[in-house]
Amino acid sequence: MELIVVLTILAILAALLIPALTGYIRKSKEKAIITEATDVWKASQAALSECYALYPESFTDPAPKPPCRFATVIDGKMESGLGRVTNAALNALQQNPKDQTEVNTSSRRISRQVLDYLDSTKKSDARYLFTAPKNKNTWNTTCNDFLGSNPNSREVLLQIFHTDDGRVVAINFGKDGYMVTIIPGKKTTCVYNGTSLNSIGG
Repeated sequence: MELIVVLTILAILAALLIPALTGYIRKSKEKAIITEATDVWKASQAALSECYALYPESFTDPAPKPPCRFATVIDGKMESGLGRVTNAALNALQQNPKDQTEVNTSSRRISRQVLDYLDSTKKSDARYLFTAPKNKNTWNTTCNDFLGSNPNSREVLLQIFHTDDGRVVAINFGKDGYMVTIIPGKKTTCVYNGTSLNSIGG
């Protein structure tokens, strides 16, 4: 009888503690990913500032396409005339650092600097792997939809929106199923299976 009482008490305690422990683990994971995303935001802004200082014309050159031709909704407001950097350009340069596709565009110049700042230029020992799954986009997607249910621990989703004067206005950073959205001046969000910002135009 006493054993049954002890087991019952232990079962009740486990029922109370497991959800609390799970919540603690989730919050710790979110905090760690937000910290990583903040580092990526800083690297992105540094890359943009450097690129704009050295090559301001690459942000406005209309050939082959105007670089700042995209739009997205930020904090409920449509923002247009934005440039965008995504996994596609980052992946192309990780695969081949000498890739010459759109070599003089702001997107490719920024991508090179972002990879450099994040110690991810060489695919073999990169801190982050910017994979680019076929027929998938970094916008309006979840981390799991983009990377799959069992990604490499270094695989991430990155989407950077910026102005034509070298300012980051928003980034999405997806890792381990979490989607972080950073908008300067707004509270950073981190949502499991959250959706990245949509991109309009192309």
